[in-house]
Amino acid sequence: MDIKQLGYLGLSAREPDAFTTYATDILGMQRVAGEDGATHFRIDDVHHRITVEAGEQDGGAYYGWEVADGDALSAALNELSDHGVVTHEATQRELEIRRVAGMAHFLDPAGNRVELFHGASQGEGQFTSARDIERFVTGDLGLGHVVLASPDVAAQQRFYTDVLGFKISDTMRVPFQATFLHTNPRHHSIAFVDGPFFGIDHPFLHHFMLEVPDMDQVGRTYDLVLDRDVPVTMTLGRHSNDQMFSFYAESPVGVHTEFGSGGVLIDDATWQVTEIPGPDLWGHRH
Repeated sequence: MDIKQLGYLGLSAREPDAFTTYATDILGMQRVAGEDGATHFRIDDVHHRITVEAGEQDGGAYYGWEVADGDALSAALNELSDHGVVTHEATQRELEIRRVAGMAHFLDPAGNRVELFHGASQGEGQFTSARDIERFVTGDLGLGHVVLASPDVAAQQRFYTDVLGFKISDTMRVPFQATFLHTNPRHHSIAFVDGPFFGIDHPFLHHFMLEVPDMDQVGRTYDLVLDRDVPVTMTLGRHSNDQMFSFYAESPVGVHTEFGSGGVLIDDATWQVTEIPGPDLWGHRH
């Protein structure tokens, strides 16, 4: 299976309007009107990368992974069927909300809703940040990354590598178990961490990451977070594996946001999978 990138992310929110203010005024996304109470957020030429829908609980709702075209989607669904995975075709309304030509969805071993799609619509005109963010690092690298907490990291790794075709970037056992997976040169588009370490025994979206081209944009956003009294969950720091210079803030839907710059790119011809001794080179204090 050839998944190209993390194309979009769906969030559920008890107070969606609060996330809108956070996404635009703090993170610099562009709000785009949606359907059926959904609100879209744009960060590049694609119509939207993040959607927030009103729900009874806060957190991640679905994760959209792009394949090349309709034939690639059909081939992927056949592979999933061969592995005993039950899939469902998107309704016409779901296609309209996602702004894609085709989509099917299924559940991973932890119960997360995974969506495979093709034919994402482009936005109207140029991306215009709600503040001073000129651009985000996306393109062929996709939205950024998501980190999902799971009670069984090993089972998630097996499914995403053996069934969905992701490649392992590196792993970690201290201070908690984690595995980092890539599907394009971005160091990881998805990672799985040990949920019980965080005191939670059910799957949840720990954070999503947005990358900007330079550290000054990270610093300005960090200042803005402090000025607006947005909860900082991890201070400025640099990760040991993807080298990302970043900080973490808590969004109004409880999901953390990593905002960073300088992530390394992987060349599969030369990359060596390692077990990293810990998540950070410096900083990222709780």
